[in-house]
Amino acid sequence: MSASVHADYGYYRAQYSDKTTIRAIVATDSGTLDAVVAPKSANHSLFIQRIIFNVTVDFAASLTFQDGAGTPVVIAKSAASPGLGIEIVADFGPQGIQLTRGEELDIVISGAGLAGQVNIEAYERLTPTAAAPVSYLAGAALQ
Repeated sequence: MSASVHADYGYYRAQYSDKTTIRAIVATDSGTLDAVVAPKSANHSLFIQRIIFNVTVDFAASLTFQDGAGTPVVIAKSAASPGLGIEIVADFGPQGIQLTRGEELDIVISGAGLAGQVNIEAYERLTPTAAAPVSYLAGAALQ
């Protein structure tokens, strides 16, 4: 078995919980589209692997992809007026980029008029709290 098998995007979605989502952005949408992808619980983290936005109606507006934390962590943003028929890709690799534990992925639209389809490839998994880091050496004997 080659090492590249574990580098595949689908591997992580198959091993954990697949949260892949397709969301239409219509020209009347503006503001925050809340919890476009949401974790199962406060103990789960979302890992965003890839975001693809296909523009069907261009307008001087942008999309911002961020988590729902009190101080949101922005992971991607489109240019304003990205261009009709353009495909915008934010690729974070097979392991993905981890959002804040327990937080959902939101899309913030800077204004109405932009339309298209957003494909979000993601998975979720249980994650430890920051206060209790996992130690792979716990119980290991020194030699």
